[in-house]
Amino acid sequence: MTVAAYVEQLGREQPTRQGLPAQSRPFLFSTIALAVALSIVASTSSSWGHVRWTDFAVLVVAAAVAQLFAAHIAGNQLFHTGLAFTVAAALLLPPELVVAVCVAQHLPDWLRQRYPWYIQTFNIANFVVSGLTAWAVRVGMADLGLHFAVKPAAASVGVAASAGAAFVLVNHVLLAQMLKLSRGHDLRSTGLFSVDGLITDLVLAATGIAIAFALLREPALALVTALPLVLIHRALMVPTLREQAFRDHRTGLLNTRGIEQVADEELARARRFGRPLSVLMCDLDGMREFNNRYGHLVGDAALGAIADALRAQLRNFDLCARYGGDEFLVVLPETGLEEARAVGQRVAAHLMRSRVRAAEGDPLAVRVSIGAATREESDTSLHELIARADAAMYDAKPMGDVPAVALA
Repeated sequence: MTVAAYVEQLGREQPTRQGLPAQSRPFLFSTIALAVALSIVASTSSSWGHVRWTDFAVLVVAAAVAQLFAAHIAGNQLFHTGLAFTVAAALLLPPELVVAVCVAQHLPDWLRQRYPWYIQTFNIANFVVSGLTAWAVRVGMADLGLHFAVKPAAASVGVAASAGAAFVLVNHVLLAQMLKLSRGHDLRSTGLFSVDGLITDLVLAATGIAIAFALLREPALALVTALPLVLIHRALMVPTLREQAFRDHRTGLLNTRGIEQVADEELARARRFGRPLSVLMCDLDGMREFNNRYGHLVGDAALGAIADALRAQLRNFDLCARYGGDEFLVVLPETGLEEARAVGQRVAAHLMRSRVRAAEGDPLAVRVSIGAATREESDTSLHELIARADAAMYDAKPMGDVPAVALA
């Protein structure tokens, strides 16, 4: 598991509009400082007498490629199989090269995804700390007379297993703490210490151990040993396909089922921490006219224009869904009523500049009616909040062509 998940977790869930949330910063900088300190300390005790440069090159390339083929899994987390190659590096390489593998494997993904600096920096620091912990376990057990890849075989496997388990444990602890600070998740909600969460990464670590043994004894077998990673990756794509069932195929937004679960979680978090939360209900004005007069393709284009306006004006941690035929639901964490009104007005203003093309005549304007409501202490369910926003939305309709947002 990697905190590349943190890109979307943070973006979608954080009560901030600007960069790194304040409560996460001390932990981020502490993790970076720890990674740097461990790198310096470990480098003073390393030996370059028997560096296997071919193994280093193989592991760097393989880890970077694995990092590029990531799968989104449950909990909005990002999974990749590069962990296996990092564990192998911790078993085979001196600490400086372990750090080099951790850094290099993230660079292609960073260049491709263009994550904010703090996201991928935490990813790298997390892997460096985890990798050097695994390396330290290997070296510490060697001081006790238990060496990796030296007979007896049982002791060698025990060393490797201990190092791999240490990597997974540290990686999950750091990630869980970051998600707690940035999201308010407890351990259970992260899934990082569930049976499935642990087994998946422990299996990856075991694969990394097998790769390390293969590189030491019979390098040609390393490719065969790594093949199960392809199966693991493919298996993890199944939840991705399941997630697609919660998307509206016309707009790419969440559908009703897709938003209700995550919105209920947001409402529960807002109640638990006493934080504001607002919703917007947006309705396309004249949907029937679009369909009857211009055809369903033009009606679909109008829906797409609304979806585009919402994506353009909402934060990346706001939740948005096509909630019905011509209705859209927006959930705004950490947002009060007046701020929600401002968001709605920006959406309406954006749409005033939008046009959809019909087969004949001038481009058509797209207009919406928007109602806003904010969480009250008496709210026990999301539907109560939606009902108030829905009623306010209908109050907005008589306002005609002037973009306005009615408040519940």
